[in-house]
Amino acid sequence: MFNIIEKHPKVVKGIMIAITATFVVWGISGYLGMTGDDGYVAKVGSSKIYSQDIDRAMDQNPGQNQDKMQVLFGLINRQLLINSLNDKHMSVTTQQLQQEIAQIPMFQTNGKFDVTKYENFLKQQYTTSNKFEQQIQQQILINDMLDFFKSSYFSSATFQGKFVELLSRERNVSQYVVDAKQFYNQINPSESTISGYYQQNIAQYTLPAQAKFQYVQLSADTLAPAIKVSESQIAQYLQAHPNAGNNEQVDASHILFTVPANATQQEKDQIKAKAEAVLAQVKANPAKFAQLAKQYSQDPGSAQNGGDLGFFAKGVMVPQFESVAFALKKGQVSGLVQTQFGYHIIRINEIKGNDANSARQNAQAQLQKQLAQQQVQPDVDQLNDITYNQPNSLDPVTQKLGLAVQTTDWVAQNTKQGIFANPKLAAIAFSATQLKSKQNSEVVDMGDGSYVVVRIVDYKPSRVQPLAEVQAGIVAALKAQQAAQMASAMGQQQLAQVQQGKLKLNFTNPVNVSLLGQDKTIDPMAVKQIFAIPAQFPAYTGAVNQAGDFVIYQINSQSVDKTLDAQNQKIVGQLTDQYSMMNLNAYVAALRSDYKVNYKLDRIQQSADGSDGQPAPAGN
Repeated sequence: MFNIIEKHPKVVKGIMIAITATFVVWGISGYLGMTGDDGYVAKVGSSKIYSQDIDRAMDQNPGQNQDKMQVLFGLINRQLLINSLNDKHMSVTTQQLQQEIAQIPMFQTNGKFDVTKYENFLKQQYTTSNKFEQQIQQQILINDMLDFFKSSYFSSATFQGKFVELLSRERNVSQYVVDAKQFYNQINPSESTISGYYQQNIAQYTLPAQAKFQYVQLSADTLAPAIKVSESQIAQYLQAHPNAGNNEQVDASHILFTVPANATQQEKDQIKAKAEAVLAQVKANPAKFAQLAKQYSQDPGSAQNGGDLGFFAKGVMVPQFESVAFALKKGQVSGLVQTQFGYHIIRINEIKGNDANSARQNAQAQLQKQLAQQQVQPDVDQLNDITYNQPNSLDPVTQKLGLAVQTTDWVAQNTKQGIFANPKLAAIAFSATQLKSKQNSEVVDMGDGSYVVVRIVDYKPSRVQPLAEVQAGIVAALKAQQAAQMASAMGQQQLAQVQQGKLKLNFTNPVNVSLLGQDKTIDPMAVKQIFAIPAQFPAYTGAVNQAGDFVIYQINSQSVDKTLDAQNQKIVGQLTDQYSMMNLNAYVAALRSDYKVNYKLDRIQQSADGSDGQPAPAGN
């Protein structure tokens, strides 16, 4: 629910993530055919993107499940926009640039620009002020373009208000279930019916080829823990990167009282008064914090956990929340903290990462990562030599490189799980060559910084299950299918009689259901029918549920749940953003015809330190 930066989210977040998730990921085939060679991985017009640009974007957005290809495509789309802006001679004034940099929270101390923090940031990112300022300028222009596309989709406040009211509308619904299982005893499929079903669904009863594999996997992550780093190297690293060891994190809990964007001053005052009353209870008995959070907090992500948000570092929460959280001591409770989301009561459960040992461990891990990245390619070359020259076993790899040989259970062909989710590896693993030789495969670049060699140790060819083996399942499927039809026929008849007032049923389990937050006992497909009925109550409708039963719904009443307004206002805003992004995606697609885009897949995994022997300039 929290943004990284409240006041300037677009500038900072755009630089750190390179708006990777902003655009549609275009197909690989559109980028093939690259020529020329100075170590770059992609070329957009005359602009080049290097492997270290990908690594930097990923490093600056930690904790996310990132794919290098996806990050690359995000950088390509960003560069397309930059090229377009440059050709249109768009620029940023010096004053505008200075203001943006000065107001980035990570460069501030007590709300004022801190030159030392700025210089330390530049040192850690291995860049220059000119380079960073260029990125800021580019991002300001991109943000202006994003704002243009966002504002290009217009919806009036009246329309949005009506939409929010529609989403907040609830209907009270009772149910009567015509259970399909009551008809099972009346159904006895014939042998010809069973055989016909079997023949019509023969693909369903065809088991794919299966194999058991051994494999080894090499990556910087597997190499790093074994790399020894001296105390002098750690000391030098900490001296060169004074903020590298600043890894302070707090485990905080909070109680949130949301304030709708369209709330009146009277409504805001009422919410604040309620928050103050709960704060008084917390202050009187801090041990009840979790209980009160479950009772009052309107943050769905943490309320059921007693308000616990888990550990987070600086730069994750909005500034007002973060500044209070990191100023509190363990066990302390804040006063009311106001953010764009509403009023918070914050308690600090634990603090870690703010001691010398944590700084040392963080420095050691960074050094191990850097050295591992340098070691990957030589080890990949050695892995290739060993597995090629000794093709009948992976044991020599264990002896010479220390990699563990792993063994799979039976793996079905075309599976998309584990390492076999990688289509290149799956194709090689089940190739005719591998099936015949059962030798070590070639080294497969997995695209995530790791490399795999695989070999088959056992194999089962594809086969069709005989009818006798699957007959029981077919009988059950036929019974369920016919029983659902019988339940639907009876249910439709009873529904008509109820609507005509000729039949009374025992409706039970009344629940409130909304268009988006329907009750779990009501099938999602029936919700549209329930809200399509005119508002004259009681009203009736019916539908088959996922279990094959026919459910008759009695709609008792309708109301509007104002507590849903805040979340539904966000949904309406997200829909507006989606429509505007569709226009932006179309614009980016059009730019691809103006600026030729190519890339080299084999270079994406190269480390940012230029270990391939090629120059490593920045990509923008």
